[in-house]
Amino acid sequence: MQIRDIARYKLYPTQNIWTFIKVDTQTGQLWQVQYSVNDDSNRTEYDLNPKPLITNVTGINGRFNLYPTQNIYNFILLDQVDGRLWQVQWSLEEGNRAIFPIKK
Repeated sequence: MQIRDIARYKLYPTQNIWTFIKVDTQTGQLWQVQYSVNDDSNRTEYDLNPKPLITNVTGINGRFNLYPTQNIYNFILLDQVDGRLWQVQWSLEEGNRAIFPIKK
């Protein structure tokens, strides 16, 4: 597999101007990043998927890539090595943040 983009971490914009998704492209870990121009309490990083999606494998930068959907709160995460997929859902409410495997 040839990887052109070798960054370990990438930021993906959402349709919300204050929110990004940070991806560890080596492990598939995800965080929701909030920023603000005038309120320090709104500058925060929340776990979306704190556990690596790969085990016992040497990591490859660029392995995981995030794709937007038409739904403002949902993305598709692709493992570019084995083809696995996850639905990633971010939210301002903690109980609505999640990642779900997409079955074959």
